[in-house]
Amino acid sequence: MALHGTWSGKLDIKSPAARFFKSFTDDIIYPTEGIAEEVFESIESEKRTVTIKMSDRLISEKYKSVKATITVTPREDGDGSQVVWTIECSKISSDIDDPQFIIDTLVNFLKETDENLLP
Repeated sequence: MALHGTWSGKLDIKSPAARFFKSFTDDIIYPTEGIAEEVFESIESEKRTVTIKMSDRLISEKYKSVKATITVTPREDGDGSQVVWTIECSKISSDIDDPQFIIDTLVNFLKETDENLLP
């Protein structure tokens, strides 16, 4: 397995892009217990894009670096938004599995954020 990799995906959400982006970045700035420690690398409010470096004990045991970029855009049909996420990571060694648990955690967090914004 390669030591460095990139994984990405898209998620359709029901929330408006600006509201979702604000809620997501607020949650990252003020994380709740159980979320990995994050350090903002960049925030582009106009493009609704945030890039963060993630670390905690579980991550640092297997990965040299983990970076996530999230972009939120309104859907063209005006019904909700789309979240595009990309995770880049460098493994400590080639016998380390791909970061599926990080991907699953991120996608679940995005879904929960959307659900919490719905009436």
